[in-house]
Amino acid sequence: FNLGGVSSESKLDMDSLPPSMLHKILSTVATMNIRDFGSARIAFSGFNEVGREDHFYRSANLIYLNDWVDEVSAVRTFRLKCYRSGNPEAIYLRGMYEFFILHLVDEGREKIHLAGERGCELAQFVDGMLNLAFSVDHRGIVHNYPAFTRQHVYKMFQIICSWQLSGHWDYDKPGMFLSVAERIDPNVPCDCWCSHIDPPEFEVSLDGSRSRWKCDRCFWNCAAWDFCYQIHLTARTWPIED
Repeated sequence: FNLGGVSSESKLDMDSLPPSMLHKILSTVATMNIRDFGSARIAFSGFNEVGREDHFYRSANLIYLNDWVDEVSAVRTFRLKCYRSGNPEAIYLRGMYEFFILHLVDEGREKIHLAGERGCELAQFVDGMLNLAFSVDHRGIVHNYPAFTRQHVYKMFQIICSWQLSGHWDYDKPGMFLSVAERIDPNVPCDCWCSHIDPPEFEVSLDGSRSRWKCDRCFWNCAAWDFCYQIHLTARTWPIED
């Protein structure tokens, strides 16, 4: 991001942008590179003014924030400022860190639930799916179906399985969560009436792929199993406050 090489006419155009647009631009810059976030604030007074507001840190996008190794201190400071400002995504990421890395299961679930209440869509999905997974009975069947549509489930799985979020392998799942995951039976559809429909019915996912239609019981059992073996890969380290 470079304002130094733009014309005076372009700078005048920037001056005419409303604060809401400056907020979106600065948030995108911060997500891509925290160093450019600082440079943008120095280069343009409008960005600097927006970047001082608590509202900016409360609503900044942290889910896709790049963790640049050479900018550890700046990223740490930015994340903590967002968390202290009540940013829902910061609360969610802190909850995931506590749940999956520190194994503070209750504290982590509480923060994930709070982030969902404050509007973080990913937190709402994870909270609902955790409730689903923890409802597994002795037969390996889950019961507390969340109010998500199937298309929404497909959409959220695309997000949590994306290369930007997944791939964090350097920790173990908490024992309580592992025991729940191991009890969920992914083979429920094998003996269900829905697997014997002739001719078979199919549904199309967001990526265009087709899969055999499942009844609600089979769909949610398979979704819970997939969730348990994917979601922990999205948890990342979180800076501990001094």
